[in-house]
Amino acid sequence: MNLITRILAVDVPANTTLSSVDFTFRGMSLLWLIILLLIVLVGLGVVGFFYVLEKGTLGWLRRILLIGLRSALVILLLLLILRPMLLAEFEGHRPRGVVLLIDNTQSMKQRDRRLTDADKARVAIALGKLPLQTKLLEKMSDLPSEAGKNPARIEIVENVLKLPELKFVERLQKFGPLRPYVFGSDVRGPQEDKAKSFTENLLESIKAEDAKTALADSIVKIVQSKDSDPPSAIVVITDGQDNASKFTLQEAAVECLRHNVPLHIYGVGSSEGGQLQLKEVNSPDTLFVDDTISIPLRWRAQGFKKGDVEITIKLGDKIVAEKKLTLQTGEDLRDALSFVVPKDPEKRENLDLVTTIKYTSGGEKFEDKLTRTLRIADTKIKILYIEHSPRWEYKFLQPALLRDRRLEVHFILVNAAPEVAKAGLPFLPEFPKEREKFFDAKYNLIILGDVASSYFTKEQQEWIREFVQNRGGLIVLAGRQNMPNSYEKDKSPIADVLPVEFKKEKFGIDSDTRTQEYMPTLTEAGLRAEWLTLADTPEESQEVWQKKLLGFHWNFPITKLKPAATSLIVNPRAKMGDQPMPILVNHYYGKGQVLWFGTDETWRWRWNYQDKYFVRFWGQVIYQMGLPSLLGESAKRAQMALDRTQTVVGTPNTIYVRLLDEKFNPRKDRKVEADLEHLDAKQGEERTSTITLNAIPGRPGDYAVLVPNNRPGRYELHVRNPDVNTFSYRVDLPPKHELEESGLAEKALRDAAQLSGGRFYREEDLHDLGTQIEPRKTEFTRRQEVLLWNPLAVILFLGLITMEWLVRKFSDLS
Repeated sequence: MNLITRILAVDVPANTTLSSVDFTFRGMSLLWLIILLLIVLVGLGVVGFFYVLEKGTLGWLRRILLIGLRSALVILLLLLILRPMLLAEFEGHRPRGVVLLIDNTQSMKQRDRRLTDADKARVAIALGKLPLQTKLLEKMSDLPSEAGKNPARIEIVENVLKLPELKFVERLQKFGPLRPYVFGSDVRGPQEDKAKSFTENLLESIKAEDAKTALADSIVKIVQSKDSDPPSAIVVITDGQDNASKFTLQEAAVECLRHNVPLHIYGVGSSEGGQLQLKEVNSPDTLFVDDTISIPLRWRAQGFKKGDVEITIKLGDKIVAEKKLTLQTGEDLRDALSFVVPKDPEKRENLDLVTTIKYTSGGEKFEDKLTRTLRIADTKIKILYIEHSPRWEYKFLQPALLRDRRLEVHFILVNAAPEVAKAGLPFLPEFPKEREKFFDAKYNLIILGDVASSYFTKEQQEWIREFVQNRGGLIVLAGRQNMPNSYEKDKSPIADVLPVEFKKEKFGIDSDTRTQEYMPTLTEAGLRAEWLTLADTPEESQEVWQKKLLGFHWNFPITKLKPAATSLIVNPRAKMGDQPMPILVNHYYGKGQVLWFGTDETWRWRWNYQDKYFVRFWGQVIYQMGLPSLLGESAKRAQMALDRTQTVVGTPNTIYVRLLDEKFNPRKDRKVEADLEHLDAKQGEERTSTITLNAIPGRPGDYAVLVPNNRPGRYELHVRNPDVNTFSYRVDLPPKHELEESGLAEKALRDAAQLSGGRFYREEDLHDLGTQIEPRKTEFTRRQEVLLWNPLAVILFLGLITMEWLVRKFSDLS
């Protein structure tokens, strides 16, 4: 058979058998066929004619033989001109080989903290310091020193591929052609340098530099590829992180099962590496001595299997709250610690609130902390609440204020019955008539309801304006009768203090007449104001504002905001010009703040929730407006806020800063320098940089700066005013970011391998990888076209012409 195929010049594929043969002419056409027949007939006639006329002693038998030989030679030449083709079809089986898929993303640069002896032993196996078949125990003695190191995941992969005892690549090559790929956001082959070995080329292609991981999509792309035979198995080396796939890992495993291609996954890293991070500590800027306060916390914990986590809150030098919790894992874990604010023996007005979360395992300690500087108040906020008659807002707000032990409230009800007005504290019969008596009362905040301008003398209104100018707080509640209709511009000092301008409006006597309901909506400035949050996180607070609170039905329409006034809440259904109608507006008047409420319907928020949101809202508003006056010279002269509370790497955000001078007047500098410190800067990275705060036009004392957020970690902004004021915040990585600390996704990888019909491996299992993969072959058919201008044609031609020569020779013919 081999001799025949050689003569015919047929290349027989390996591991195949010949199944069929066919014969055809490539140069054949009807015209050529007619010409060929004519040539053959003419040729045969010519040959026969000349041999009949041939002289000599030829018998008829030899003449016929010579005519036959010469005719066969002519026919052979003519057939070769028609390009005769031999069509051979072969059938056989070939090994399907294995695909090797290696993670080439940035997460492979992470260094897992190896806490258990078993995890440390895995490192030693990968480095070749322990035998491949080492059995892992909970407690292992005599571990090599290298086991205590925390190499990067990519370093472990490189060592495994080079480990001579394991022969990782060679074991996979025995199943057929090994097809290597690296993957990140897409799949690609390794570099090919013919001067280097297969393994060297593979190692040089693994850089761990891709910014996204599409693990599931990469598996699906390979298993669905039509460019080659399906592999016997896909061997995947990865840490299991996936942040860019359209498919889930489970869907990829099902697709592998459907194509009968099992996944054999080697998981790199530690599923017990451990990450512990405080994400948020919510506390008010000011604490009242002897007040019970609850501090909500949010943190993340990953890679821990058992144990307890300890949370400690320290105020100044004293631990005020401790809690031990059974360790859980998650991205958004929550709890709250409560404590009674102690009296500081040194009577310091500013104390650091330090929250620490800690977990200890063996010799490894995980700890994170957040620090916030708070004001400590040892006196109550003193409030004067003036109202015309007990409307619904007053009926619910009055008992809420009286229950708050941090407040001392006096009430003036203009239209009250004489027995109520003269009943004594907390009620006052009238507004003080002497200036000294009003200022000697040392109110920190005035709440002014629907009171007619005629109730006050112009001199009393001047006192209120002076009170605000000297750091007092003023909350003005609009009403349907008097506020602000009775306060004329340029005639009423109180009208000058308001942050809004208006025209007189008439409203129906029937206050129950309903208009279309609208949802009060926070503006961007309102979202930044911590004192307007109604839950522990910005997301939950937004949900409360948008979905849980009842809407309002009435608001007083204003015509414009005064310069430097800020709209915090709006009615989106009404318009002020082309802007939504403001219903909560604040501004600074002198050294004090004025807050305009364009509605009197916050009492509706008690529906279904009682005091939960109503009391929280008013408590925060009153502290915001009353504390600057209460704290006096110790009040903060620098306030800072982010345009959004959740800051992530790669997304710039604005820091807003309000600065007051030593006389508590807004600073007028066009630019102010500040220091931005990156507390988690790594060695070689810049830790502190100087940034410039730029004044916001039209808003004296307000500054802003855009920060790039190009590195994750904790930051502190230090502003000199002239004392150093510090504002802390954290820049997080986006969810599932490559550089986010995350352990090996062992369960997800193990489940995917089992679902596909394969197996999951750790370092101690790799010696068994070659025996677990089932060799598989695929049927194939190969067709081969052979042009018969080959040795057989030459042999036939020479044979015919030689035989004719011999016959002529022995017949004495020339």
